[in-house]
Amino acid sequence: MAKKKHEDDPFTRVKKWFKRNLTWVYFTLAIIFILFPNTSYSPLHDDWNSLLQKIGFVALTSGVFASVLKSIQFTGLFQEELTKIISGTEFLNNRKDLPELWKKISKSIYAEKFPEISELLEDRILTTYFPMDTHHYNEDLVVSIIIHDISEDFVINYTQTIEYYAILDSEENESNIVYTDTITDDLDVEEKNDLISFKVEGVEIDLDKCREVKKEEGKIKYIHRVPIRGKKKFKIFLKVKNTYSLKGENVKLLRFNTITKNVDVTVCYNKDIEVSFFNVGLVNDFVPIHVDMENTLSRRHRDDLILPRQGFGLSFNKR
Repeated sequence: MAKKKHEDDPFTRVKKWFKRNLTWVYFTLAIIFILFPNTSYSPLHDDWNSLLQKIGFVALTSGVFASVLKSIQFTGLFQEELTKIISGTEFLNNRKDLPELWKKISKSIYAEKFPEISELLEDRILTTYFPMDTHHYNEDLVVSIIIHDISEDFVINYTQTIEYYAILDSEENESNIVYTDTITDDLDVEEKNDLISFKVEGVEIDLDKCREVKKEEGKIKYIHRVPIRGKKKFKIFLKVKNTYSLKGENVKLLRFNTITKNVDVTVCYNKDIEVSFFNVGLVNDFVPIHVDMENTLSRRHRDDLILPRQGFGLSFNKR
């Protein structure tokens, strides 16, 4: 009750009114200082009247202007123009701290909700989903998989082709196309990934010159890195023949390492094989197409992006 009484105190109300209307009070006083000395009501000497006028003019041309400027600088025209400058492409392009700026903006969005995980969330989005270290994205990607057979010992043989366009960053003139194969290093397990063809703009790439081999945790990883440069758009073609056992896990995952727009998947198989399709980490799923075709599975992804580590999977069984 004491706090309420203090807020309703006449002096407090007057003080608040002056704060809200300080500009106009200041302006009114300045006008009075200018006009009053010229009236017959002024009892002051001419020198004092002249001094009051000068004070009024100074107040009007400095204090009032500054006060008015301060009161409108974040409204109307000033706010609009300031927003244009700060959010403009040229202003952002000249900044050298865009990752840090993005983190600060992100904190204003969710840090108060999730302070315990905000830093991890920022780093994950910035390093994984924003193309900071990648200078191209993929578009109009077509995956064709032909399953030749699944043996009685549950070993699958299939050929996979991937065709797409790599679209370079508008501010960069080069990038790298990276394709990675991983197989087990267990010699008793039947598993092969043969990269038959790797073409850029129809030109076959010498695979021995672009292959890097790494061994880690029972796996052998073959990394193929092909540089592209000199123009905006490149046609990429890959053809791979795979053989591996389905006994441990009867699925195949294809997850993209680059942001990808527009994907079509077609899988052809024998009538004694069952194939199921599932989405991996997508917000908007692939949709079925060509559903009336026998021994063929077709899916399409449009009107969205597939981000790194997202994609699709296939599971296999014999009928």
